[in-house]
Amino acid sequence: MALRTGKGREEPRIWTRPLRPLTPATTHGFHVIEFALVYLGVTLRPWQKWLLIHALELNEDGTYRFRKVVIIVGRQNGKTKLIEVLATWWLFVDSQSFPDHIPAHEFLVLGSAQDRDTAKKVWRKVLDRSNPEVLRWPDRFTPAERAVLVPVLAKQARTPTTTNGSEAIRLANGARYEIAALASGGSRGDSTARAIIDELRQQTNWDGWAAFSKTLNGTFNSQLWAISSAGDARSVVLADLRAAAIATCAAWDDYVAKGLQSVEDFANEHDTANGIFEWSAHEDAAIDDPAGYFQSNPSIGFGYNVDQLLSDLASGEPEAVTKTEVLCQWVQTLVTPYLLPADWAACADGPSESGAGGSRIVPGTPIALGVDTSTDRKMTYLSAAGWREDGLPHIEVIAQSAGMLWLAPLVEKVAQRRPVTAIGLQPRGCPAGEFAVPLQQLGLPVFEVGGSHLGAAVGQLKDRVEAHTLRHRAQPALDLSASGTTARKVGEVFFLDRDGSAVDAAVLISASNALYGLVHAGDVLATSHYEDHGLVVA
Repeated sequence: MALRTGKGREEPRIWTRPLRPLTPATTHGFHVIEFALVYLGVTLRPWQKWLLIHALELNEDGTYRFRKVVIIVGRQNGKTKLIEVLATWWLFVDSQSFPDHIPAHEFLVLGSAQDRDTAKKVWRKVLDRSNPEVLRWPDRFTPAERAVLVPVLAKQARTPTTTNGSEAIRLANGARYEIAALASGGSRGDSTARAIIDELRQQTNWDGWAAFSKTLNGTFNSQLWAISSAGDARSVVLADLRAAAIATCAAWDDYVAKGLQSVEDFANEHDTANGIFEWSAHEDAAIDDPAGYFQSNPSIGFGYNVDQLLSDLASGEPEAVTKTEVLCQWVQTLVTPYLLPADWAACADGPSESGAGGSRIVPGTPIALGVDTSTDRKMTYLSAAGWREDGLPHIEVIAQSAGMLWLAPLVEKVAQRRPVTAIGLQPRGCPAGEFAVPLQQLGLPVFEVGGSHLGAAVGQLKDRVEAHTLRHRAQPALDLSASGTTARKVGEVFFLDRDGSAVDAAVLISASNALYGLVHAGDVLATSHYEDHGLVVA
């Protein structure tokens, strides 16, 4: 791969356009670049300079255009150094920008990540630059610690608080830099003027973000930077923020870039206070395409360790990790699914685009059903299993809907239309166990897939998929569940992992229960109960 001879792209692939030409009068980026060089001795890389110039764009009144900035870039490209420089400038320079609106003693820079240790890495670097204790007692510090100190900054600082859980850098004017763990909700508290969230992709729910972002809402001219590599199906916060920002970029292309609307009119009608700057390979770029690495790793050719990258690739690093953390391509899941995608695809026998053909159970023959519900009780799935004419078992999802109350009446109707020899479900440890009694009261043949049967059902599903002795109709809901459902090992037995999977495992579990019931609940002949193989979605 020709990575040693090329250079990374300075400009991101996806980015929010400026509202006016960017000059030292219209963005603070130039000032941060000069500060880094003159005071910190740091020559920033081209992409870092480009980002600071664009992300620190100013409104005409001198306030920041962007209240929230989302940056997506491949790992090891210098984001920690960038954050260190920016946080230091915010604390020592920007804290004095609007004394009438936010005096320095109310100015708080808050750094956060999934855990305090990650957030502390940048905080520690800023402290190393400005620790007044080094000036007072130089003999207590190593030559390396004395070398990185910036005396002019240290003279403005007060004794820091380094106690774990209370870390704070304080200046003589009262400005502070503190840290918090986003996952713990530790960001609740004082109003925040500037904020940094590292690795936003780790946020799998909105709780931490909601607590953190609200600390900026009541602060004049506040700004939040969220920086990360790409995410997967669990990265709900990053995914939603990214989607909203990209939608605004697309609207700009449709109206302003095509000359249909002025910049001023566009700004009046759209949210222009959220920006995105994403260095990423195109979604369709192959994992061995050098162009993708240059686009997602702007530091290549500017100090980036290409040898380490090549070593990681040669060592067999999982493809999903490379796509997400190096190429910044979004993937459905970072974990290895229990059923290998290639084997699952080999078992597919879906219909044509017209809906005709595809795998089917012999019409009129008995079927087995399987049911399961998501752990949050929001969705329930009903699957069927039966035998094909060639003797192979067939599975498919035949109904899915919100909640649980609809299932028993529908199963009763299915059983009235054709023979049902078993209804497989897990009797304990999950919401679907509640179906056992009402289904039995309807006189339906409940088959409990619990105890030793639970591991056996999962294992035999995998055996058939690996041997390609199973067929399914390539349904999106079932395919998605199969692509991201993982397994956990208890003793020597594997179970499908409801909580640890990036997708809803209940879909695949319902199909597994149906298959196990088909094979083990007696002499079952079975078939898909709808001859047109329609999926009921309420």
